[in-house]
Amino acid sequence: MSHTYPTSQLGRTITYQGKDYLHFSGTSYLGMGILPEFKELLIQGIHKHGPNHGSSRNSNVQLSLYDAFEARFAAGSGAAEAAVLSSGYMAGQLAVCTLRPLADLTWTAPDTHPAITLENQHPIGLSHKQWQKKCIAKSHELIGQKILLLSNAVNPLIPEIHDFEWTKKLSPANKYYLLIDDSHAFGLLGKGIFGTFAQWKHLPVEVLVAGSLGKALALPAGIILGNHSLISRVRENPIYRTSSPPAPAFLSAFLDGQDYYLKQQQKLKENLQQIASALKGMGSFKFLPQYPVISFEPESWVERLHQIGFILSSFPYPLQDSPAVNRIVLSAWHLPSDLEALVLALKKLSNG
Repeated sequence: MSHTYPTSQLGRTITYQGKDYLHFSGTSYLGMGILPEFKELLIQGIHKHGPNHGSSRNSNVQLSLYDAFEARFAAGSGAAEAAVLSSGYMAGQLAVCTLRPLADLTWTAPDTHPAITLENQHPIGLSHKQWQKKCIAKSHELIGQKILLLSNAVNPLIPEIHDFEWTKKLSPANKYYLLIDDSHAFGLLGKGIFGTFAQWKHLPVEVLVAGSLGKALALPAGIILGNHSLISRVRENPIYRTSSPPAPAFLSAFLDGQDYYLKQQQKLKENLQQIASALKGMGSFKFLPQYPVISFEPESWVERLHQIGFILSSFPYPLQDSPAVNRIVLSAWHLPSDLEALVLALKKLSNG
């Protein structure tokens, strides 16, 4: 059967054809969208700033909120500067367009999101670690080249968290730029809720981080983080200068709601601890204790869990004719009882 569920709002439960299901899908990792306090901050933000700001960042009429948001995100992430845009995809494309002219060569990691690529350059049949080794070996064959490395911070499908310490092994005879997509890291990995930039800014590469803020952070916006020189190039680009920025109420809610984000982050950590303990030794599922995704292979399990009362993430990705990726996505909105019910169902599946 089709596992598509029309609904008016995502939350801990979804009602479908008169039946309530526990919802373990989507990317609302911190569950901010159902938090009454966060919704109230959005309402306050609309009263203060209006529902939209349909003007370019280059306009002679400026909304100071955008500068305040960029300054806060830069400080929180450990970056020198930040540039906010209306979507993660726009941020990613602007970031790669900023770096591509500076490089002689571009090396793209296997699971890199299309937001930070301009064409299909993914190495076929390589794991991320194999790609790393190939980059290191190739770098020692080159002298005086400017090389752009493209990668996600995390592959949320497997899941797999990437470490970039390997770039220290690249040949010092070349210059390197590293663009990381932090869409599935913001709010989950790295420094507080601000992503992984601080982890990598001391590497022997010039780092730019881009990504969507619409997942764990629940903001319909994108961000680019980097040093003064690179962010200056971003701000000079017509895409940044002439496009409308995100709706201001969401950025206002982010600035005023820092405590709520941290509380939700703690709830998610507690949920992950509960699941990690319960799934220990269950080899049918792939799960990292610090990341809210459980993956599994048998597609039939999606239907079996549906029958029990669970909605999972299962759809072709990244292309329409790609095989379905089957995952259980955890959120801060889940209660301990939800997780207990899930674990009981998974144990039954695993035991046949």
